[in-house]
Amino acid sequence: MMKWEAKQYTIHSLLKLDEEHRLELRPDFQRRSVWSEAAKIMLIDTILRDIPMPKIYVHMQKNRKNKDLVAVIDGQQRIRAILEFVQNSFNLKAPYNGDYKGAYFRDLQPELLEKYFFSYKIDVNEIYTDSAKLVREIYSRVNKYTVALNRQELRRADFPGDFLKLSETLSLHEFFEDAKIFTITSRRRMNDVEYISELLAALLDGPQDKKDSLDFFYEKYRKWNKEEKTKIQEQFQDIFCDLSIIFPTPKLNISLNKSRFKQKADFYSLFLAIHDLKSEGYSIKDKDISFLQEDLELLDDNIAPDSRVEKFSEYAIKCTSQANTIGSRTWRRDFLENVLRGTYKAEYPSQEVRKEFHLILWDLYSEGDNYCPPYMETCSLCNNDLENYKEENVTLTWPPSAKVYQLSNAIFVHNSCLEQKGLPDRFTLELPFGKED
Repeated sequence: MMKWEAKQYTIHSLLKLDEEHRLELRPDFQRRSVWSEAAKIMLIDTILRDIPMPKIYVHMQKNRKNKDLVAVIDGQQRIRAILEFVQNSFNLKAPYNGDYKGAYFRDLQPELLEKYFFSYKIDVNEIYTDSAKLVREIYSRVNKYTVALNRQELRRADFPGDFLKLSETLSLHEFFEDAKIFTITSRRRMNDVEYISELLAALLDGPQDKKDSLDFFYEKYRKWNKEEKTKIQEQFQDIFCDLSIIFPTPKLNISLNKSRFKQKADFYSLFLAIHDLKSEGYSIKDKDISFLQEDLELLDDNIAPDSRVEKFSEYAIKCTSQANTIGSRTWRRDFLENVLRGTYKAEYPSQEVRKEFHLILWDLYSEGDNYCPPYMETCSLCNNDLENYKEENVTLTWPPSAKVYQLSNAIFVHNSCLEQKGLPDRFTLELPFGKED
């Protein structure tokens, strides 16, 4: 048997129930308190502004003295926040931005408390039943079909301001629609806005651990200097422009929306790699980007956890295992930056990058990979076969006519040929071939 009664409790009456030890906040089926301090603060703001909160469900029982015992079925986190505020456990700091900013409960005037706090009314459904099973079922029904707010939806409520507005504006950019980075479901739950916030945070302060530090940026840039905000927005737009050049759908076989680079882990690292190069003053304007595009197609085709190319395997693993840690994000950014640098910087690569490229191409070509162009199988100085690609046998270099320095236009020559001809690593002889169509 069960009976329902709709009531209104004031905060004063809740405090009295707690004082008399007649309020049970967490029956054994309830969840632990998981509210953030920001959520608690904004609940107090809701009360002080006399805005209704959602209904609370309680189970009415009798204690040993035959007095009503109120066990909270749904609403324990709201009630706990009220009690903690009264106990001066937190104050009205950010995200609160009203007239009482910084105030603890003890700092509020008695007249204000009596008018707006103690007398605040909460709608309550009281359930009378002896069936513990029925109470559990009610709890399940109340919570089962309620979609909990995710962290980004909570941020929208807790941290309104310039950082949120810019994240929302950029998330609607047509680039993301063309690239198919976000699904409709993802957009509905504001996951697109959260992801853009991560990119903005990275532009401001480098790679971050996924989402953990976003609240800091939302709070710090709630009120954002207009010039600084405009500068970041322009940097964002400039990266979009470069990506549109590199992935000119549908001219390239590796269009962004069909490649691995539309995946969030890959896109994050590619985005930051481009940002870093542009910040150093490099550009792809008026550059031949065909070799860079071939490199990205090579990566798209070969990156996998079981790839025989060690660097590609490591990259793939860092996209899945702890993909969103600072360490993994930084490693992937640096790797992609080395690939992009051959066109952006358009200068003969450092020894470190040449060694990395050498190992990648050695792993590919020594296995007879189909990617290997025919002219890569012979030394361009002696026209004899390259039997293996070990560093003591061959050197990785580029044709003298090269304007960019990518994996796709690199060549190998025998070290013995270089020694016989007395040539440096970057030799200047005209080569007997051109790039194949």
